[in-house]
Amino acid sequence: MDNNEKLENLTREQSELRQMINSGVTFDVDVTYRKRKPGLLGFFRKRETVKEKKVFRIAEPTLSTLDRLSALWLEMTIDETKLNDADYLSAAKKLAAKEAKKLAEMVAVAVLGEDYYDVTDKGGYFMRKPNEKRLSRLASLFEHTVTPSQLLTLAILITNVSNLGDFINSIRLMSATRTSDPMTNLIEQQG
Repeated sequence: MDNNEKLENLTREQSELRQMINSGVTFDVDVTYRKRKPGLLGFFRKRETVKEKKVFRIAEPTLSTLDRLSALWLEMTIDETKLNDADYLSAAKKLAAKEAKKLAEMVAVAVLGEDYYDVTDKGGYFMRKPNEKRLSRLASLFEHTVTPSQLLTLAILITNVSNLGDFINSIRLMSATRTSDPMTNLIEQQG
């Protein structure tokens, strides 16, 4: 593979990633619940099982959503030393019990984005109040419907759509424009 092909492949990959970030990604889960038929006669009948496919969308997060996701990511820890061959299954079960709810909440935060907040207008000022009930309901839904294989795919998609590369590059750009760089001051003091 020559340099032109490598460059074309890289450009194509960047273009696909940019398109995914801009349009977001969708995923679906199957929800099963019991429901009565509507009307007076439905009250006397047995509930019937209904299976429904719900579709959710993960879009590029705002800075606020990225902050909440980052806080959840930092709370999750894995001790690789405890995952040795002898008690791998036991350690995996403990880890699943400890982190499953956080992972479901992470997916819920990514899906809700700014819909997590109820916004009210207070005389020209916008008040944002977190809607914990909405987050809790969605996290509970994901906890009971998302499988570990789906979770792996969702974790990769959330990381890609979060656009951490552009976020870090923005910080680099802003820190590069500082006029009082601590390293420069050290050089001037030594000279």
